[in-house]
Amino acid sequence: MQTRNLILLPLLLVCTLLRAQVAAPVGGNSLWMTKSGEEYLNRLLEDIDQAHSTIEIEYYWFDADKAGQLVRDALIRKAQEGVKVRVLMDNLITLTAPEYFYQKMRKAGIEVAYVHDFDKLCLGESVASIFGFRDHRKIVVIDGAIAYTGGINFNNQTIYVWHDTQVRIEGPAAAQPRAIFEQGWSHFTGGTAAPAIAAKKAGDAVVQALSTVSRDTTLTHLYVEKLNAAKHYFYLQTPYFGPPPQVLQALKDAAARGVDVRLLFPAECDWGFMNSLTQDYIPELIASGMRVFVYNGVYDHSKLFVTDDSLASCGTVNLDGRSFHTNWEDTLLFYDRESVQQVKQSYLDLEAQCQEMDASYPQAKGLSKAWRKFLRKIYRIL
Repeated sequence: MQTRNLILLPLLLVCTLLRAQVAAPVGGNSLWMTKSGEEYLNRLLEDIDQAHSTIEIEYYWFDADKAGQLVRDALIRKAQEGVKVRVLMDNLITLTAPEYFYQKMRKAGIEVAYVHDFDKLCLGESVASIFGFRDHRKIVVIDGAIAYTGGINFNNQTIYVWHDTQVRIEGPAAAQPRAIFEQGWSHFTGGTAAPAIAAKKAGDAVVQALSTVSRDTTLTHLYVEKLNAAKHYFYLQTPYFGPPPQVLQALKDAAARGVDVRLLFPAECDWGFMNSLTQDYIPELIASGMRVFVYNGVYDHSKLFVTDDSLASCGTVNLDGRSFHTNWEDTLLFYDRESVQQVKQSYLDLEAQCQEMDASYPQAKGLSKAWRKFLRKIYRIL
């Protein structure tokens, strides 16, 4: 673990503290990782079943299918036992979950709040919400001592079909995702923050939680600084690639210095226009000295990076404009060697199943540079 890393990030982000939520790294935690949605769901349901005081959830997608019902029914059981349960939903995408799905939760005593409340929005505001910011966070905190985040949503597709990476921490650092939840809950409900819960030491992992809100520059500072500091390698996995110009330049600069920069994408992602945007960058990345790997298996939705055996990240952040500038996001940063190695191995295990792209990869449909630049702008708007 490098002391420089522990103190540098908070100093770098001081200009955005009023917008983003950044806390100091905290030791004394345990880390568990999985790429299996079913494994995540089973572990989460076990933790929910053992909860004795509080369960707090801020989530992007909570569907009314089998996976969503399993989580909902587990929460209802705990609420009926007297556990305080609060759920904050970005319900724009979960119009697939009818209101009665949530009403059953409310009747059991669960507090449910929406980020996008369509009953209170006029037409113009609804349009702005659809094309504006989204609460893309995926946070579960149990008893103030256990916290989860990653890319997996509560629906059948992401639990039973896709591959993704989800992390579970236990220990004092769980207070940081809980503070992020409280930020969202207070903002959208006007409620006051609940008292802090002190968690006992559970391991040796050093963890820092980071969250962003719309129009801050926290993520850009983080990625640019870590790419500029990289000496040996920087591995990045993302389902969508449309980075801010500063981050793209930092990637190129790192590769030009001789840093082993590797990017891993799925061969096909769930949004066609983002797939086109990602693929359009590949020749440029290769020409800049980076190695690009494409995974042709089951769609992998993971969002992580690892660098120089000293820092790793896993959370909800895609390497695109929405995550960096528009959405509310969260991620966990890991500083201890064992945790960093876990994230690194997760990346390498998938890379071994990928096809590496080379200089023969074609430019997008033979289009001119001007047309590709124009199309990138259209894709980013979408």
